[in-house]
Amino acid sequence: MLKISFVALTLALIFAFSAQNVYAQIYKYQGSDGKWHYSDKKPASKQTKVESINYQSKTKKTLKPHLVLSHSDNGTDFIVHNPYFAPIQIFLSVGTHKLSKLIPENSQEAVYQSQTRIFSGEHRFFYVIGSPDSRHTQSHYLPPFKNFKPMKVTQSFKGRFSHNSQPSLYAIDIGMTVGTQISAARGGVVISTKDDYASAGVSSPFFIDKANVVRVLHDDGTYAVYAHLLLGSIRVKAGDKVKAGQILALSGNTGYSTGPHLHFVIRKNDKGRSKSLPFKLMQKGSPLKPEQGMWLLPTGH
Repeated sequence: MLKISFVALTLALIFAFSAQNVYAQIYKYQGSDGKWHYSDKKPASKQTKVESINYQSKTKKTLKPHLVLSHSDNGTDFIVHNPYFAPIQIFLSVGTHKLSKLIPENSQEAVYQSQTRIFSGEHRFFYVIGSPDSRHTQSHYLPPFKNFKPMKVTQSFKGRFSHNSQPSLYAIDIGMTVGTQISAARGGVVISTKDDYASAGVSSPFFIDKANVVRVLHDDGTYAVYAHLLLGSIRVKAGDKVKAGQILALSGNTGYSTGPHLHFVIRKNDKGRSKSLPFKLMQKGSPLKPEQGMWLLPTGH
């Protein structure tokens, strides 16, 4: 009976994580400060009026690089899984032992074996996308959108609102109507996509990692991030090769966002830290530094 229950539970979990439709629920409520809040947990106060918001994505949730601990009589094996189509540099601390290692794209690797059983909370693990040997060899890019009209840069490099520190110090936000075509500013390989969220807000840290996004690796090891995309609009998948100007998705208003816009940034692995890089966008045949308030012509104009 125990075996049957275990098998049934395993099959249920596999089905749940492999289903094409991803369902979730968040709660909207007004706090005592008068501000609206969003969370995946109900507020503690029963007097607070709560609105449930259900949303659905027709795509799978993408796995991130992660560490798996495999226990045996010989101790614990530490296995890194990297589903991204880009190398990652991992950092692992187990007691006094520390290591850093580059894990190839779309692979898994045993990186360490402990002679004792190690459990969660007894180690530290994190990763950075890209090789530390990457070098930024291209400074100018196509505008990351296609449309019939110019779009305004609402926040540029070192912007006060959310571009005041790495890894977004040299990011730009381009205000645009929902449904604008987002195109590759430079050719490369799609590292990963995230397309599972419908809402937006800035009232809570809850929204920070919720934006729908496409990441594209360039041939010099840097990569571009296209964020706040419309739910269900992403037209590429991890591993796809894309050309400069190719449509990736449609613009939206998802995650940590005050309104419809595209967040665009070029990053690299800089000695184990994600670092954004300054760039220029082509406008009428000339590379220009994007400044706040500037109106950008779309690719193809």
